[in-house]
Amino acid sequence: MEYHPNSHQPYTLMGAICYDRGDYPKGDYWFEQAIQRGAEIEDIDAERKRVIRSTKDENKRHEAAEYLLKKDSKRYVWAKSYLKKSSDNGK
Repeated sequence: MEYHPNSHQPYTLMGAICYDRGDYPKGDYWFEQAIQRGAEIEDIDAERKRVIRSTKDENKRHEAAEYLLKKDSKRYVWAKSYLKKSSDNGK
């Protein structure tokens, strides 16, 4: 960020790291900073999806899906599939 303050890439990376750690509000902050620097909303949403998909911890995946669905159930409708996988495993 210090060397390329106008590039969206380091901000996108920070957002992904925060999502991976379960700090979704902080991740949203960094993703918003990336958008302000030129990142496409679709690319940010794809990054959120990638992080959640690659999370090995089923509980964290479920938690992230719930967070996004509460945030915007239409925009993140794809997250419902992670709720189903989590609840199916509990049977």
